[in-house]
Amino acid sequence: MEKFVNHRIEDGVGYLTLADPARRNAMTQDIVDQAIAALDEFAAAGIKVGVLDAQGPVFCAGGDLKAKRIPGVPPAGVRLIQAFEDSPLIWFAAVEGPALGAALHLLSTCPRVIMSSSAWLSIPEFLHGRFPRPIVAALAEIIGPRKALRLAMTGERVPAQQALDLGLIEAVVDPGTALETATREAQALAQINVEALENGRRSWTSRLETRTA
Repeated sequence: MEKFVNHRIEDGVGYLTLADPARRNAMTQDIVDQAIAALDEFAAAGIKVGVLDAQGPVFCAGGDLKAKRIPGVPPAGVRLIQAFEDSPLIWFAAVEGPALGAALHLLSTCPRVIMSSSAWLSIPEFLHGRFPRPIVAALAEIIGPRKALRLAMTGERVPAQQALDLGLIEAVVDPGTALETATREAQALAQINVEALENGRRSWTSRLETRTA
């Protein structure tokens, strides 16, 4: 079976790499199935901290626009986003290239997002006649509804520093060092008491409970 996701466990940290650069790491069925299997493996091993990154020039192109839509069946990307949301791990995202559309929704599930200064974010769906309601709702919880709506309705490219200023990410680093930075921070966090890590993850997840209360 061809691999579209690489994963490993090292020093108490689970590493998951999107590895389908030919399709710009879009959330295809292939990537989603393999990524969810990796998440399950991390959880079964009792891992509490994870690092997400990607191969190639694009971090993630968002959902798979070429996939056939089946009425009543959510797109594959929705499954992956929910799997990250439900994951017991505290996730660090290392972003070295553009993240588009639903990729921003995926990043919103990661408590810590570290981005290269050469990377950028964009929500282009509205420009193609689709309103990305789930993406806007997820980002609104982080940066507020007005800013999230503006990003969706303009489709503008948001460079790393602007993303930091908006609160979409937590750190901007030199190109080529996002994974190194995320790894260093994740390894340090993995040394903390397991109960404290579990409480930290529950605290992050509780933002959803507050939203739906």
